[in-house]
Amino acid sequence: MFIVPINSSIDVSKMNSLISRIEKAGEMGEAGALAPGAQESAPYQSSFRTVFEGLINDVEQTEAIAELDSYNLSIGALEDPHTALINAAKAELTLSTMVQIRNKVLDAYSEIMRINL
Repeated sequence: MFIVPINSSIDVSKMNSLISRIEKAGEMGEAGALAPGAQESAPYQSSFRTVFEGLINDVEQTEAIAELDSYNLSIGALEDPHTALINAAKAELTLSTMVQIRNKVLDAYSEIMRINL
């Protein structure tokens, strides 16, 4: 008995764009890291916008990794399938965390708007 590969209509250019997004995110993470003493001198320099953008970028990166792993698993190119499950769980967790933070921010904003001056 042997497994007959399924011919799929997956666009390879999308997979290449996913790979390039993952590589860019990895390069940005390594190059954008602060030196150990840099964070101590200015701990409150980042604004809410940069923190939230970083959160969105993390969600996009983890989802891109999970998509790539699921693609590699479907074509049989993934050596350890448990990694795909772990990355899918990470993507789900980061997305739910971002949604919860967004909901808390919207609740805080609506509470501030209800304040009578």
